[in-house]
Amino acid sequence: MNSFITSIHGTVISGKQIGRTIGFPTANLQILSEIPKLDYGVYGVIVDWKGSKILGIMNIGIRPTFHDHSEVSYEVHLLDFDENIYYEHINVDICFQVREERSFKDISELIKQIQSDVAYVKEKLRVMDRSNQNKNHFVHV
Repeated sequence: MNSFITSIHGTVISGKQIGRTIGFPTANLQILSEIPKLDYGVYGVIVDWKGSKILGIMNIGIRPTFHDHSEVSYEVHLLDFDENIYYEHINVDICFQVREERSFKDISELIKQIQSDVAYVKEKLRVMDRSNQNKNHFVHV
């Protein structure tokens, strides 16, 4: 992949654990870099953690389904990844927007949408990786 929207750098901090309870644990970020001006929404991302490239899906926004309008959150669900990275520094390349943030009527509707978003991001990032065969390959696909 030759381009992306922007990149951010942050420290993984403890969140409210909501993603974990619905099957999509997230790395909640305390942003250390300049905060980009992006629309609230879901994005396909590539995370660099200790030199490994990990595919992910990130939500930027106020989590309207949970009525958590207090502050903007940056949460990354790392695909096919199960390691403790609390307090680790990660770089996130934001590759493309999947959809705008929206409120769901209930948790089951949100889970179905996240499942669809994850499938879309996996496929789109795989296609992007195949078109870039001579660059750094993702380690988790």
